[in-house]
Formats: sequence, structure tokens, C-alpha cells
Amino acid sequence: MRNYYDILGVKKSASAKEIKSAYRKLARKYHPDVNTGDKTAEEKFKEISQANDVLSDKKKRAQYDRVGHQAWKAGFKEGAPPGPGGFGGAENVHFHSSQGGFGDIDLEDLFGGIFSGGGRRRRPRGPIRGENSLSRLAITMPDAVLGGEKRISLTSGLGRNESLTVKIPPLICEGSKIRLAGKGNPGFNGGPPGDLLIEIVYEPDNRFIRDGSNLTSEVKISFSMASLGGTTSVATLEGKVELKIPPGTQGGQKLRLRGKGLPLRSGGRGDLFAKLLVKVPKKLDEAGKKLVENLKKYE
Repeated sequence: MRNYYDILGVKKSASAKEIKSAYRKLARKYHPDVNTGDKTAEEKFKEISQANDVLSDKKKRAQYDRVGHQAWKAGFKEGAPPGPGGFGGAENVHFHSSQGGFGDIDLEDLFGGIFSGGGRRRRPRGPIRGENSLSRLAITMPDAVLGGEKRISLTSGLGRNESLTVKIPPLICEGSKIRLAGKGNPGFNGGPPGDLLIEIVYEPDNRFIRDGSNLTSEVKISFSMASLGGTTSVATLEGKVELKIPPGTQGGQKLRLRGKGLPLRSGGRGDLFAKLLVKVPKKLDEAGKKLVENLKKYE
């Protein structure tokens, strides 16, 4: 048997704020006024209302935690005999949509002011806009810098599959959101759908080691280039560029390419560091060995 915490989808240690948030979210989804004629939704709404009635009341919640779900449902109540009305209104919630009555459920609070009237709250008369939905989209680091397009597939709130093209603007930061108007959850009573918010995340790139907005690329150079200097190529997010190696370069030394990293929220870009790895010959002939011997005096 599911207990009231399971019904609201919260932990037993949940705070009053977490319980209220969970109830409001479920109540919006299963409310009879947005699921007209759906008996399953009506029963679900009654179930979550019962759970909220107990868990949102500090005294009832303490008693419920003490005796357990089965004893509570069986009619236990300290200081009073079990029976009808033993636990308050939520155990006897009834829905009479045609009359506009919903027991003790505060529709004004639940739907944020769309209900009005005097002593009795009425069903919403006007259209209700659908809620926004959130999705994540992984893009490559070069796309984050250069921009581009990406095809995505999504299932709408009405169960329809749709393929969309998302335009990625240049220099987009991770965590930024792209809004697709009207692609969110469907509205109620003829209301417009919400929007789809696409949160950008970066895919890893095995060419680079990432540290925030800075990148490091390992570049192998020869022993002679490290000693005498020269030029080599290094991969960047825009493609390969020439890198000047100064004479006397040490293994592990890093050369900075300013503004070649990932986008910064403050504007501009981070840096790219080329970490130089010196390749040492594994085998030397006699002439090579003599050359290395001659180099010892420069150490």
C-alpha cells in the first residue's frame, strides 16, 4: 500500500515547502477542471488531496508518522473514536464540476487567480496558457563558438512526434537557454501552448582538457625543435593554427593562445594553452649518440 509520501512523490523528511510544491504540481496536472470527464484523473486528484490534507497539517502529520498509513486509513485518531469525519475534509473530498464545487480545495491558490466570484469559486471560464517545458541539448565545442544548426526530435504534450531545427547562435555559453515559442505543454480551454526552453550543454572533446572556459591541448614537438625553436600546428576550436616554438623550450611548458577558448558569460572567450611534450628518440645510431654526448656540455 502506497503511503501519503509516496503519493506526493516526496521523502518522509520533506519540508512543508517541498510538500506544498509537490501537491501543487500534481494538482495542476490532475485537477478535474482540466481533465473533464476523466474518472482516473478525478480519483488521482482525490488521492493527492487526501495526502496533502494530512502532510500539510503539522499535528496530523505527526500522528500519521506515529501510527503508520494502514492504521491511519483504518480510522485511528488520538482522543477520538474512528469513524466518518475522523480526519477532516480531505478524506471526503467530492467533485461536482457541474456545480463548481470542489470541497476544500483552494482553486484560487492552485491556478493563481484564474478563479473569481463571491462565496463560491467557479471553474475557469477563459483559456489557460500551457506551462513551459525544459529540455537539454548537447552541442560540440566548435558549435558553441561558431554557431550552427541541430535537428532535434520531441514529443509534444498531445503525444505527437515533431522534428525541429534549432539554430545555435555563435559564442553561446553552457547553461544558456534557447526559447522555442509555442513548443511547450498544451494549454487548457483553448489556451495557447507554453514555450520549450532548450538548455545548452557542451559535449566533451578528446582533443582538449577543459577547465571552465579555458582549454589545454597537448602538442608533441621534436627534441631538435625544443632546442632550436621552430613552428608547429595546434588544434583550436576554429581549426589548426601555426604555433611558434621558442628555442630552449622545456617539456611540459605551456604556451598561451589568448581568446581561443570557450565563450565567457561576461563576454569574450577563455584561453587555449598548448602543453608541449618533447619527443625523445627511442633508438640512436653511433652518430646520434655522439651528437647527444656533445650536447651534455650545454646542460
